[in-house]
Amino acid sequence: MKITRFIPQVVFGENSFNDLNSFIDQAFPNKNQYTVYVIDSIHQETGLRKRLAPGSRDMVIEFNASDHEPKTADVDKVRDDILAEKAGELPRVIVGIGGGATIDVAKAVSVMLTNPGSSVDYQGWDLPKHPSVPKIGVPTLAGTGAEATRTAVLSGPVRKLGINSDYSICNGALLDPTLLRTVPADQEFYTGMDNFIHCVEASSGSAMNDMGRPFAIQAKESTENFFLKEKNYGEFMVGSFLGGCSIANSSVGICHALSYGIAFIRGYRHGIANSIVFNHLEEFYGKDVMTFRKMMEKHHIELPQGVTRGLSPEQLNKMVELAYMLEKDLISALGPDFKKILTPDKILSIYEKM
Repeated sequence: MKITRFIPQVVFGENSFNDLNSFIDQAFPNKNQYTVYVIDSIHQETGLRKRLAPGSRDMVIEFNASDHEPKTADVDKVRDDILAEKAGELPRVIVGIGGGATIDVAKAVSVMLTNPGSSVDYQGWDLPKHPSVPKIGVPTLAGTGAEATRTAVLSGPVRKLGINSDYSICNGALLDPTLLRTVPADQEFYTGMDNFIHCVEASSGSAMNDMGRPFAIQAKESTENFFLKEKNYGEFMVGSFLGGCSIANSSVGICHALSYGIAFIRGYRHGIANSIVFNHLEEFYGKDVMTFRKMMEKHHIELPQGVTRGLSPEQLNKMVELAYMLEKDLISALGPDFKKILTPDKILSIYEKM
């Protein structure tokens, strides 16, 4: 039996960020405990950091998401810093404010505050044994759906793989469309494509069910509307959230599996890595790849070229190995015999096109 879990509390609306503290107090009323805010350091520049109103016991931790994707070492350090400063006392809630990377850090830290060892030990599926600290996701980018998924994607010493657990799911989300208006155009596109690709992979995979399919359909449509018709930031933000909900009822697929190697070996951010790979998957996602290219053309997006040029055989083999680590997702996309279809040589031939 599969129990599907959704975020129990969501606040949506323009300028709803102003109500963040009220939301926290209402959802988690124990004011004797402290709150941890994990915020993308870019918001020193956007002015959002100044709009936070932490209490005297609260902690504000900045994460430089522009520098690199979340690493297991980042998560372990934040966990250790919190426990050291607060003498082991747990917070009432962790609030992740930023794009998917920052929210994933907040989600992973919430798990690691109550589970022993390193976050490296929990990269995989359903490995944490103890309930996490509650958390709220406040996205300032649309596309990742991190505020709605059960995954906290991390790069470790040997692999890029998420903490996939019911304990990783946010307990609340605050969706304020006005927070999207400071995002640079290229970043807006790549994070939006992450949602588009989520929905393509989820809706075409065998892991999808009738509960998740409407989420994927609506989320995909809202992304296409945003990039091909009219930029409605409210619809775009809701679409991102629904895309995350669709993944909770399905799996990603070939694109995400192959993109992890691009991100791990070459250091490309998640949305760009997905876009690079998806552009070469017309064999598997035909008409949706054509739609993707229309959106690229309209917004004058030029993907990086020569991405795999100069890689050693060892690096390429590592990328194949990383792709196969997403076994559940590849089974959803291609069936239990996926290795007969997506052979190592087939994967390498796709990488060669990049």
